[in-house]
Amino acid sequence: MATNNATAGSETEEKKEIDLTRTREILNGFPRARRHLIPVLQKIQEVYRYLPEETIKLVMAWLGVSKAQVYGVISFYPQFRITEPGKFIVKLCYGTACFVKGAPIIAGKLHDIYHIRPGETDKKKMFTLQTASCLGNCGAAPMCIIGNDVHGTIDPEKTKEIFGSYENTEDPAQAKETSPA
Repeated sequence: MATNNATAGSETEEKKEIDLTRTREILNGFPRARRHLIPVLQKIQEVYRYLPEETIKLVMAWLGVSKAQVYGVISFYPQFRITEPGKFIVKLCYGTACFVKGAPIIAGKLHDIYHIRPGETDKKKMFTLQTASCLGNCGAAPMCIIGNDVHGTIDPEKTKEIFGSYENTEDPAQAKETSPA
């Protein structure tokens, strides 16, 4: 079972209260039919950036589907997340060109700095690391996408500098590109 769900961190973390108003609004916009499960989950994830357990319970009740049916869909489609991701989703290319030119070394640097591996989120909830089979820019290998910013020909020694430029960014949409792609 393939999944790109990020790890939430320690289990002793305090659960924060989720406002379900938007979930109820989304559900009210759909008929109560199982065939709407995927679009409902997509809309909910657009709002919360992941699928909180409380929203899944509302979806189950609204659409009349079982927990197994919902989680079957979530685990099949890698774009769905059941844990809160970091502020920035990092997609590190593991395609052939990027792999050969150092993507695993960059992943190692990220582990050294942020203690994350692919599929995990750092403790500060800044970065969620994912790998991609190919990001379609082999000429700029190795490359990654941080939020919406493309970074190519990443020098493993510049990894800390590139990622450090995002650490004080409040809004992922305002992060600036620090290397050519």
